[in-house]
Amino acid sequence: MNEHARVLHARLHLLDRQVVRESDDRLLCKVDDLEVRPGDRPYVTAILSGPLALGPRLGGLPGWLMTETDRLFRGEARPGPYRIDMSLVTDVGSAVRVAGHPQDLALERWLTRNVVGRIPGAAGTPEQDAPESTAQDVPENTAGDASEKTLRVREREEDRPDTMRLGGLLGRTVRGPSGEVAGDTADVRLVQDGPLLAEVRQAFRLAGLLIARRRAGRLFGYERGPGLWRPSLLGALVRRMHGEIRYAEWDQIESLDDDEVRLGVAWDRLRSTADL
Repeated sequence: MNEHARVLHARLHLLDRQVVRESDDRLLCKVDDLEVRPGDRPYVTAILSGPLALGPRLGGLPGWLMTETDRLFRGEARPGPYRIDMSLVTDVGSAVRVAGHPQDLALERWLTRNVVGRIPGAAGTPEQDAPESTAQDVPENTAGDASEKTLRVREREEDRPDTMRLGGLLGRTVRGPSGEVAGDTADVRLVQDGPLLAEVRQAFRLAGLLIARRRAGRLFGYERGPGLWRPSLLGALVRRMHGEIRYAEWDQIESLDDDEVRLGVAWDRLRSTADL
């Protein structure tokens, strides 16, 4: 790993963040999931947004209702979520900033505000609850150079068969080499040392998984880095909820299937999150 490469944790720093247009700070959408190109060195290729991105990540009845409601209002046989190429992301901070211009998502906002937002567990976000944009918000000419177009046309699921979703890695059961249950995946560590995207910037590579002994919701950063478990009161609460948390490098993962992660090394050989 390049020691100067930027490091993020997908669930902590990216998922559910607002996406903002760099030119005028307009709220566009939310990071509902991330598209990943699999392989020996998998990397993030796009931000996915909309009910067809968030629904599968939520799972259960709320997720199913969300996706089926969105599909009901679409004319495509197998629609996919909206995509924002990672090559257009200019900064990741309290919000994700992107270059270019959005498409008109008036129907998406209407669905979220009036239909999807009424489903338990599927509350809308500020930009989804905002008034619908007028025609002047959308440039007349967004064709041509890819940098002039941020939010791409919805793509059919079968049009991108060589990708996977990062959200599907979260909450999976993790087993050790002998098949014993080690815990559940709590987050994915990303390092910006992957392939060059559109000759602009390097991709965020999936470097490893944070694994918690007990599944108890999302982590908030108190369990990793030099300030491990500080402040102490919050640290104690996190330890009680999640148990011991360790980090598995990508090359320590033997296999991934639809429901489980199989480690190639024993639990005690995994790194402490204090090193992250």
